[in-house]
Amino acid sequence: MKTSGLLLCSLALLLARPGHAAVECALQGSPTLDFGTVDPFTGGNVPTQVTINWSCSRGIFDSNQNTMCVHVNTDGSGGMLPRRLLATSGQPPSLPFNVYDSAARSTVVGQPGGATNTGVGVNVSMPSFTFSDSGSVTLYGLLPAPLPGTTRAELHQAIMTGSQVRVRTGGFNQSCSAGAGSVTDTYTLTAQVNIPDQCQVTATDLDFGTRNTPLTQADSTSSITVRCSNSTDFEIGLNGGLTGTRQMTNGSYLVDYELYQNAGRNVVWGNVPGERQAGTGLGPGSGLNFTVYGRVFADPTAEAGSYADTVTVEVTF
Repeated sequence: MKTSGLLLCSLALLLARPGHAAVECALQGSPTLDFGTVDPFTGGNVPTQVTINWSCSRGIFDSNQNTMCVHVNTDGSGGMLPRRLLATSGQPPSLPFNVYDSAARSTVVGQPGGATNTGVGVNVSMPSFTFSDSGSVTLYGLLPAPLPGTTRAELHQAIMTGSQVRVRTGGFNQSCSAGAGSVTDTYTLTAQVNIPDQCQVTATDLDFGTRNTPLTQADSTSSITVRCSNSTDFEIGLNGGLTGTRQMTNGSYLVDYELYQNAGRNVVWGNVPGERQAGTGLGPGSGLNFTVYGRVFADPTAEAGSYADTVTVEVTF
């Protein structure tokens, strides 16, 4: 006896997608565009740059050729053209600067919704059976000249929170303008510059003119101009001259003189505590003027001739 049968077998295949189903890119860390320490008298142009690491990933069915767009948001006050560095004290003036997409520093990096929406494009390649890519991207900064004449001596910063990383799928070298692509990450870019305490000083000669012998007491004045960073406290000292005792010389002959802080000539201007003049800088664009009140003393024994001395002006800050 023979028997026969029919076996029906049903087969099924389910391929599950990975947990994420899109191309995603992100930057690592919190980058800083650091302009360093800048002399307020020399100012810009001061270039700098920062290199930022990035990484991308994709799902099995997602595009393997993509363009990542790195954008930069406005500064904390909403500025973009230009962005501005604010003194940490909150006092004006702010310092204009900007962020660029290349070393040529001709195109400002912006963000959709801002005064410019240009981003920095990076090709992201994840070929078959490759699901991640990584690399670095560079942003370029420029602090232009001249700095404002009332620039303060302190740290200035701009914090650009909410800066976006966007991805355009389906090809390399795609445009990073006009809000293209999906936002896959946000980051904070900080820009900063330190303005140090700095001073410059100039002075005019103190000339007692031509006097007859026997020498009688005579008065004259000169001026000292000090320019310091805004908010920089300083003191001006005058030394004792070449002899150390405030005497003008003509060969071996000497005549005595003194320097004072006031027209009454009763407050000596020296270079020890209590004898210096003090002030606070207004910025390199504004000089503070100080008058030196001089007096040469009567000397009936003084010999005829030309007398001179050199006094050093010392500004401490």
